[in-house]
Amino acid sequence: MHPANKLQNVRRRVNRARRFPTNTCPASRHLHIMADCLSMGSKQYPMLQEDPEHCAGSIYAVLEALWKLRTELERKERG
Repeated sequence: MHPANKLQNVRRRVNRARRFPTNTCPASRHLHIMADCLSMGSKQYPMLQEDPEHCAGSIYAVLEALWKLRTELERKERG
């Protein structure tokens, strides 16, 4: 695995990129909490069992925002 893809390095980059509230939303903050919990050695995130639909909703919302922004950037790059 390339060092840049090691979990601790990815986590550090995410923490540096976060600018609350400018570039975050409730769903992205929830996803961040899930990732932190899972990366800290906890094999489970209790909410995945207690309210999986809420977790799925956060994941979908962040993916939607990411993919819409990438589409917008691609359009702007093409001119």
